[in-house]
Amino acid sequence: MMHNHPPPRSQQMQAPLPPPGGAGTGKIYPPNQPMIFNPSNPNAPPIHPCGICHKEVHDNDQAILCESGCNFWFHRICTGLTEPAYQMLRQEVYAEWVCDKCLGTKNIPLVKMKP
Repeated sequence: MMHNHPPPRSQQMQAPLPPPGGAGTGKIYPPNQPMIFNPSNPNAPPIHPCGICHKEVHDNDQAILCESGCNFWFHRICTGLTEPAYQMLRQEVYAEWVCDKCLGTKNIPLVKMKP
């Protein structure tokens, strides 16, 4: 007897789920500011909202900077980067990651060598 099970989630094209651990409770920041300073505490480090979910990117989050484009930080999960791809990018000194939005709207080469 054959059962028709749906394919495993990994084969379905879906938006990545927010990471576990309360990320869903975070404050949403304005989508057009890559860095937000705390007006009530000028000495506090600036907040870097994720360019996709607009929640704060914490120091201990896996995150990546859109260096060649908008200068937003992005949670690795939000970008859909796999853990191995993320680790490889982190170790490659000359690699510059660019977010999908900048790739689509700015004339940025997919592979760019730093001078």
